Amino acid sequence: MQKKKATELQQAWGAKPCPHPAFAKEYDLGERTGNYVCTQCGAILSFREKVEATKGRGE
Repeated sequence: MQKKKATELQQAWGAKPCPHPAFAKEYDLGERTGNYVCTQCGAILSFREKVEATKGRGE
């Protein structure tokens, strides 16, 4: 997911809590950033944060 799209999702989602049901790899200007984006709320997480967020979900 492009960083611009993630920012748009964040603005649309607002400050509501999100269970982060799915993630996509983050890209900026066509280059992989190493981060992940929640496809629901647009939150940007590092690999480590993604692992913590998905712990216990069998992913």
